Amino acid sequence: MAKYERGVKQVRNKIINANIRTQNLKANRLRRQGYIPGVVYGKETQATPIMIENKSLNRLLREAGHNVFFELAMEDEVKPVRLREIQRDPVTKDIIHIDAQVINRNEKIKAKVPIKLEGAFDVEKRAVALQRQKDFVEVEGLAEHIPSHINVLVRGLKQGDSIRVADLEISEELSIIDNTEEIVLSIVRNSRLDLDQESKIQENTTSEIQRDEDENGKAEEAHDQESKE
Repeated sequence: MAKYERGVKQVRNKIINANIRTQNLKANRLRRQGYIPGVVYGKETQATPIMIENKSLNRLLREAGHNVFFELAMEDEVKPVRLREIQRDPVTKDIIHIDAQVINRNEKIKAKVPIKLEGAFDVEKRAVALQRQKDFVEVEGLAEHIPSHINVLVRGLKQGDSIRVADLEISEELSIIDNTEEIVLSIVRNSRLDLDQESKIQENTTSEIQRDEDENGKAEEAHDQESKE
């Protein structure tokens, strides 16, 4: 039986400093100087262009993942926020822009939580393959209860086994938005093995045909020789 556990990795009381970005500060120039341009907004917060130090943000994401909730210090205010969107360069994968949403700690929010698999190598080295249908599950709850990811241990699963959204272990403080009958992953026969077997059969068949042709050729030569004699 697979084991499911929440990847709760909160960074509490984490504060990231931000500065208001004026129109004369171009995005490309900021990036060269080590900053990431972005915007912060909320129900009671007017959309404001900001700039955050690249190193600070990347360190935060490494420690807590993209679902992290933190405090944004800007001028004389400190606001709880979450990253609503992260834009990356398609080639370098560097962060080029962020959207930060101001949240109310006492209000429920929706978030897509990544599903991380553990033990996938153990499955793939056997005569089966892991077929994945979902990478995220959408949940609703208070920000402090939303995990950075959900771990799913797939080691030991056999062909025909599957994991549904309902099988995931979610905190009691959270509710699942997605259809609980959706398949997260399933274990199927490794089609590559079937192709290898088919290739071997074809090779054996070709060898047998070639061998038969050689033997027939030799028989014909012997028959011709006898006719001459």
